[in-house]
Amino acid sequence: MDQSHFNTIEETRKSGRHLSLEERGMIQALHRKGYSLRSIAAEVNGAHTTIFYELRRGTPEKRGSRGRMPQYTAKREQNAYLEHRKNSRKPCKVDHDDCEPFIQWMARQVREARWSH
Repeated sequence: MDQSHFNTIEETRKSGRHLSLEERGMIQALHRKGYSLRSIAAEVNGAHTTIFYELRRGTPEKRGSRGRMPQYTAKREQNAYLEHRKNSRKPCKVDHDDCEPFIQWMARQVREARWSH
C-alpha cells in the first residue's frame, strides 16, 4: 500500500513542549554558523520567537568594555532551565502550619478508630 500523503515519519515538535539539550545544542551550532532565527526555527521545528527567547536567556551580559562578547551555550541554558524548574512547582498545601491540627486529628483517627481498614 503506497501512500504519498502521510505524517507518521516526519518529526515535529509539539506546541508547548520544552526544549531538550539536543535541541539547544542544535540552536547553539546553527547560531554560531550565522543562521537566522527563522532558519534555526525551521531546523529545530519550533517557532522563531522560541529561538529568540532561548538565545536571549542563554547569553550572559557583557561585564566590561573589553574582551569578547559572551556567546550562547546550550549547557549554560540547560542548567538555567533546570534551576528555574525547581522553583516552578506549587507548594504542597499540607506543609502549612494551619494544617497541623487536622493532620494530628487524622493520625489519631487512623490509630484509634482504625479508619485505614
